[in-house]
Amino acid sequence: MPNSIKFNDLEDNLIDHICCLIENYDGSDFEQIYDKVIKSFGENGILKIQQDTIILLTKKKEDIMKKAIYVVGFIATFMTTTGLLFQFLHWKGAAFILIMAVVLINFGFLPMFFYHRYKRSESV
Repeated sequence: MPNSIKFNDLEDNLIDHICCLIENYDGSDFEQIYDKVIKSFGENGILKIQQDTIILLTKKKEDIMKKAIYVVGFIATFMTTTGLLFQFLHWKGAAFILIMAVVLINFGFLPMFFYHRYKRSESV
């Protein structure tokens, strides 16, 4: 097992999988069977499994971040237009709604948006 596996859970699962595959082989030469099992993963197979695992884990986080950005952006836009409507009609609460919309845009939407763009450009 290469020492380059970074995730303990993945390493434990791969060791278990390799042990199960070794048990299925008939023969008494452990080294030969072990080499066959490792080669059955393909060239750089174990490292490829680790890379695929990292991609899947980061993809899930990225999807959650995108959804959060859309929701916060929608709420901020809705609050802004509602505040402007209240302001045009001279209804009470217009200033409060607009202030809350600006706070949500500046401290919610924009930081998440730029953080997501930074992480996306970093991974490319």
